[in-house]
Amino acid sequence: MMSEKDKEAPGGNPVAGNPLVDLHLHSTFSDGRYTPTQLVEEAAAKGIGVIAITDHDSWNGVAEAQAAAARLGNVRILTGVELGSQYENDSVHILGYHVDMGCDALHAKMDELRHGRERRLEKMVAKLHSLGYPIEVEACDPLNRAVGRPHVAKALVAAGYFKTVQEVFDALLRRGGPAYVPQPKLAPEEAVALIHAAGGIAVLAHPSELADASLPERLLRTVPFDGLEVYHPSADKEAQAKWLHLAKELGLMVGGGSDFHATPDRFPTELGIWQVHYADVKDVIEWK
Repeated sequence: MMSEKDKEAPGGNPVAGNPLVDLHLHSTFSDGRYTPTQLVEEAAAKGIGVIAITDHDSWNGVAEAQAAAARLGNVRILTGVELGSQYENDSVHILGYHVDMGCDALHAKMDELRHGRERRLEKMVAKLHSLGYPIEVEACDPLNRAVGRPHVAKALVAAGYFKTVQEVFDALLRRGGPAYVPQPKLAPEEAVALIHAAGGIAVLAHPSELADASLPERLLRTVPFDGLEVYHPSADKEAQAKWLHLAKELGLMVGGGSDFHATPDRFPTELGIWQVHYADVKDVIEWK
């Protein structure tokens, strides 16, 4: 378990010309608890000058965030998305930045993935009923929310079967668990190709979360990624240094963000607790 000290982000205190940024945020359009507007308002209140809404398989919250940012005038929005992929036994998440939301190929694929998530939800709920955990989980809106295991876990906690979401995952929803159902996912190279087709850049997300420690480097050497998310709460200072070295060795851009969901049992619990500064991820922000 990482200490709060280990979870400190890179850089020092924010100074003029090097503001706080956060390039990995989730809203109610996937599995976050804040609306895009709330994320923008909170970022403005915390002095975070650039954010990216990176919902799972959805960019539908970006327009709302852009409208809120235009109203407030002090937060810049990067167009973003987080695509789920599968390689060997690991779930590989890929962040896409600067994507063109008019790209039909990526739009269609994300719609397909969300519909697959709907079918997966039905199967998980059926398994839980057979195991003695009758619950109801809100079905996903195909235009908006990407309902997955976190929503199922929260429903089980709300019903009083478990105390925390983590307990649910450990007992039922972990990969291979009694209520686990595989999620329809892309291959990493397919996800990267879709992001590139949409005119964006592809950044390998939170490499420290991959179970196979050798996988990040193997993927980065074989799939045409543009960047690596060096700064993420799952990476302590030692891991950050390792990923930064690898990014520099491979000529990749450096990304970073808090992966904020606004859930009470997931760090960070508040926006701005875990910080990244503009200079650390400048190349991703200024790519266009």
